[in-house]
Amino acid sequence: MKNLLFILLSCFLLIGCSVKKEVSVSNKTYNKGQSNSFENARNINPFEKSEVQEESIISNLSSDTKRIAIIYPSTVVGRYAKSTMSTISAFLIFNNTKFELESFDTYDEKRENVITQVEALKDRGFDKVVALFTKDGFDILNTMGDIQGIKFYFPLINKNEVMTFNSNFIFGGISYEKQVALLQKLSSGKNSMFYVKSYLGDKLKKIYESSFANPGAIIEIERQNNKYKVIMEDERIAGSTVVLNTPIVKTSIILTQLTAYEVMPAKVLSTQLNYNPLLIKLTQAKDRENFYVVSSINKVDSFIEDYSNLLGANVAYEWVDYSTLIGVNYLINKNESLVIKTKIIDNQADYEETLYKSTIYGFEKVLTN
Repeated sequence: MKNLLFILLSCFLLIGCSVKKEVSVSNKTYNKGQSNSFENARNINPFEKSEVQEESIISNLSSDTKRIAIIYPSTVVGRYAKSTMSTISAFLIFNNTKFELESFDTYDEKRENVITQVEALKDRGFDKVVALFTKDGFDILNTMGDIQGIKFYFPLINKNEVMTFNSNFIFGGISYEKQVALLQKLSSGKNSMFYVKSYLGDKLKKIYESSFANPGAIIEIERQNNKYKVIMEDERIAGSTVVLNTPIVKTSIILTQLTAYEVMPAKVLSTQLNYNPLLIKLTQAKDRENFYVVSSINKVDSFIEDYSNLLGANVAYEWVDYSTLIGVNYLINKNESLVIKTKIIDNQADYEETLYKSTIYGFEKVLTN
């Protein structure tokens, strides 16, 4: 089946993308930033306007060609760029439509670089854009006054994290507040929490402290050289509801150490951070007893999931890929498609938080009131 999909996918890629005309570019070179076409790879000077003949570009495209641009800072979120393009490609291929997909790399989120690449995609005539910016890049876009005709979708940002009056900005970030609120309902009353110091770790720590009435022990896990014997001997952990705001590898180590030192928590809880089948491979079933995780990812059509996997994305478990899927669906079809269940409400992806319990083979949905 996978081989058949791969053959079909190759055929779609050959006929699904439109051919673009040549663009005249200055010979001057720079070390930072570039624009990459999914269809016809070429270098574009990111710090000087390209001499683009707009009429020739548009005239070369049929009216039913779907055009999507991706703008991202490679040194900040580079790991998401490839899977984002793969997710969008899989969705458009699934819909059996002609498409043009082009990326614009700002390198970082400095104002001049962001503005230069936004101007480049405007010159190319794109009016639907997936913007892989953090809040820093968003704040720059939010001050630009000549982009009202472009729909921007931000997979990484939740609407509640920013302030904007731009109706053309749509947000796809998940709500960790809602996820933690769901986990809080499982608390035994005695709680403890592990976290790794990072942007997300600190954010989850604050949410935990404000959501759990009795936060209890808050234990920072170092990136290396942790003395787990000492940590596991902390009497505050035994019998408590343990919340793990730690990356997948650290979570796996903590779960195995809880088993090794015979620490018996009431439950072990985690957010989207650990909704990952890798956890099943890194731990034993007894390590995951009473382990619950919440996810905002809804069920995806199996063909889109398979296409995405073949291209290197994972819309079933990676929330950024799933968020991208919601965004491209909305940019192309609004909320009219029945394929993607998560809709955009008031310019924000309206996720449904679902609780899962770990099993021997993976995760099983838990019915909640």
